[in-house]
Amino acid sequence: MRLIIFLAGLSMVLSWGLTWIDPPFAGAALSPMAMVSDGRIMLGPDSPWQAWVFLGGFAAAALAALIALRGRGAGLLALLAGLSPLIVLGDALIRAESLRRDLGLPFAVDLGDLRASWSLLEDFLRIGFWAYGLGAVVLLMAGLWQVLARR
Repeated sequence: MRLIIFLAGLSMVLSWGLTWIDPPFAGAALSPMAMVSDGRIMLGPDSPWQAWVFLGGFAAAALAALIALRGRGAGLLALLAGLSPLIVLGDALIRAESLRRDLGLPFAVDLGDLRASWSLLEDFLRIGFWAYGLGAVVLLMAGLWQVLARR
């Protein structure tokens, strides 16, 4: 299980510098590192909670991978890292249109027609998004397994 947590945490952490969204008409490709560099995401006393949860997920994934590499259980950190995208995604779905405007994406998000929105969005998704998502899902499942196994 420690190897799985290490690899999933590494996947999530490495997605930091990989391209997530590459829209052809909305400017430069987006990645978490690019958004932090551009000042779209900042941590500070006035930062929204979503930024703390999103960036904290990377920190939790890195710590889980390091602890697992050292041969110790990292179930709680894996669980927290895996939950962070779900929390941010839930909030993003609630405020999808304003988020789309903030990121400068050239298309509308219609939650009434999720299939059409996903079909449009998947053309722009790149490897970083998939590495982040897969790492988070595996960390969530491994974290749940380890935390529940202790009870």
